[in-house]
Amino acid sequence: MTKQTGIVILAAGNSSRLGLPKQLLEFEGESLLKRISREAMAVPFAEVAVVIGAYPDPINGALKDSNVHVVINPHWTTGMSSSIVVGIRDLLERQPNLDRCIISLCDQPFVDRDVFQQLIHLADRTEKGIVATGFSGIWGAPVLFERKYFEQLMGLEGQQGARKVAEQFPEDRVIVNYEDAKYDIDTQEDYFNLPHQFISVQQAKDIIHHYLPAPKQLRLILEEALGYTLAQTVIAEQSIPGFPQSSMDGYAIRFCDKDQDLSVVDKIPAGTTVEKKMESGQAMRIYTGAPLPQGADTVVMQEKIDLSEGNVIRIQDEALRLGDNVRLQGSEVMAGSIAMLAGTTLTPAAIGYLAGIGCTDILVTAPPRIQLILTGDELKAIGTTLGYGEVYESNSYQLKAALRQLGILHVESQHVVDDKEQLKVKLENALTESDIVVLVGGVSVGDYDYVVDVAKACGIKQRFHRIRQKPGKPLFFGTQQEKLIFGLPGNPSSALTCFYLYVAPALERLMQLPERTRSIKTHTTHAYSKKPGLTHFLKARYDGHAVEPLHAQESYRLQSFAQANCLLILEEDSNGCAAGDEVFIHLLT
Repeated sequence: MTKQTGIVILAAGNSSRLGLPKQLLEFEGESLLKRISREAMAVPFAEVAVVIGAYPDPINGALKDSNVHVVINPHWTTGMSSSIVVGIRDLLERQPNLDRCIISLCDQPFVDRDVFQQLIHLADRTEKGIVATGFSGIWGAPVLFERKYFEQLMGLEGQQGARKVAEQFPEDRVIVNYEDAKYDIDTQEDYFNLPHQFISVQQAKDIIHHYLPAPKQLRLILEEALGYTLAQTVIAEQSIPGFPQSSMDGYAIRFCDKDQDLSVVDKIPAGTTVEKKMESGQAMRIYTGAPLPQGADTVVMQEKIDLSEGNVIRIQDEALRLGDNVRLQGSEVMAGSIAMLAGTTLTPAAIGYLAGIGCTDILVTAPPRIQLILTGDELKAIGTTLGYGEVYESNSYQLKAALRQLGILHVESQHVVDDKEQLKVKLENALTESDIVVLVGGVSVGDYDYVVDVAKACGIKQRFHRIRQKPGKPLFFGTQQEKLIFGLPGNPSSALTCFYLYVAPALERLMQLPERTRSIKTHTTHAYSKKPGLTHFLKARYDGHAVEPLHAQESYRLQSFAQANCLLILEEDSNGCAAGDEVFIHLLT
């Protein structure tokens, strides 16, 4: 005779540390709560109760199409025990002859119908009254209890959970070995640590950002530092200028003598290394950049004097003020003060300024070492003759060019045929010699798409695989310690789209390049129709006023991409756009 089984899913807590209720976090295309509710309802002959408390409106809204029975615990703030009581009571009201009950949490992403059924089958086989999931000597939820334990469960108080009851009866307890029971979500790290599948565009960006390592540093001679980001605060070793300096061609005077006829007794060109001294009633001819003579405090423009015989001048400048046309000592920078802050982008002017204060070399944020691995039997080098079924390899050219635009000039690239062992050797070597590996091709799910399996065999931890977007759905991202591994689709348009959307922003952050405005609103000139389900990125051209979707949107075509300066974004849940609609675009330049 089949026993009547109930499943209580506890989802009443106020867990919003990750930015939204934990119950509503997305995993594999749906919320955690909706997923586990669907899996529980798929267990044959099982009654399911989802107990909620905090956020009743959004959680009810998320479950409205699932047909699962939802019950609200008005006392959820008193602790987990009250939710267990509410759940069991609800099941007993709907199924008075209930024989057993499984207590499950809502934040274990890999618990599914098979896990629930394993608990049931082990209970039937062993006739034990308590069956829990466990891994590595640790046991916990979900846990099955026979009816004889309902009274103890309903007697729990405060934060006491079902484990409190299960601990008391070890002789009547048995464990289902289930390694993935270790995955639950209490922190952002827990969530990002999951091997995600088929995620949203924003999730992909968030996960990549979460795993970016700390930037590295590199010392460069000044001439090679253009475009990099300064990684040190530069302190001036000496004042610049190191002396009061004339800012123009004219005459050095004492301001108090400005109304007198002054004898020009000397001249001081730029580069003078002998300090001159000037007495009252005197002036000296001086040139831009030259040091003021001792005693002078003002420079008169040469156009503002009358020069008479005997080399005597009279000043014709009623607006003259004390200190005019004099660069004070240290007016550019004082010795011992901050000359330039870390994080400054090294523009030509910044290079010139650092040279002017005497810097010869500086510490910058280092570009990561990058290796490209191109996969595919069909790829041939340009300059050779194509055979039947062959195509020219173009991804390395476009990706290296895109990397050069970011200031990454030295990139290793290599081609490997569709062979698992050869790919594994190439990837292992690349991981030892680089900070970031970009694999191109072989990331889908076909018979010859080996990249994901080989990456895992090399000890790379999958962070996600596949994104709900077009083009570029089969994108892989993984990590090995601080190394980042991207697996881009092989189609050239898909590869470049994924590079611009995910790889380039990661590199900009790693190199601490200045934030760029990438996403802006504008209006589209043409309509474009799509089905909900995927975010579309259309090759497009923006003229400063409106955006025009271009022809040839297929993922293998680069002709239109060569004319594009942006990607027109049509969100996942949209049906497309009409001419004149306001849309977002992602700028490429």
